[in-house]
Amino acid sequence: MPKYHVIHTHTKETCFGPPDENPEMMQLWKQVRGNAKENNVTIESWVVNPTEHIFFIVLEGADYSDIEKTIGDCKKTGEFQITPVIEPPFF
Repeated sequence: MPKYHVIHTHTKETCFGPPDENPEMMQLWKQVRGNAKENNVTIESWVVNPTEHIFFIVLEGADYSDIEKTIGDCKKTGEFQITPVIEPPFF
């Protein structure tokens, strides 16, 4: 199945995490795991750089629309880049 690299960024001013957590925005992110299951998307990796306010996510799904549905309303929380990626043949 195709893989997609997702980068999410937001600013310090729009940060929804601790110490001034925004429960409404955090709930959007908590829905991603369930959305992935509903859309047959596998979350292969999810790491965060909290200092830079950047998320790095690798998802595997049948097509781009499944990835979009998995991310869902999280798009309200900042900027997104979704890029199809492949395993390098030389690695």
